[in-house]
Amino acid sequence: MSKNNFCHFEIAATNPKKSAEFYVQLFGWKINNSMGDDYIFFQPTDGLSGAFMKAESVPDTTGVVAYIEVDDIDAYLQKAISLGGQQVTAKTDIPTIGAYGKFSDLDGNIIGLFTSQAN
Repeated sequence: MSKNNFCHFEIAATNPKKSAEFYVQLFGWKINNSMGDDYIFFQPTDGLSGAFMKAESVPDTTGVVAYIEVDDIDAYLQKAISLGGQQVTAKTDIPTIGAYGKFSDLDGNIIGLFTSQAN
């Protein structure tokens, strides 16, 4: 792995186990709780891995937003809502590039969805 690239990220969660279940159902990620239920690793099929990190509360401000590349933004936004999340930004076209949308998870973390125009 080359230096100066994202290599891992954490999603704050008041209940990491419940958050892990949310994302497994939404995206099919693999979960590893080898460090216990307060720090649960996740691994997408391809791409950057991360962890759900136990937090007493989740800040209500948006700092860094991680984007997950999907094939159907509307379908994933609807699925996130059905699992208890909320839509933050509807699918929005980015001319000549693709489209994006955002949802908040069970703890209010904002996650972006992206589809390349090439898809």
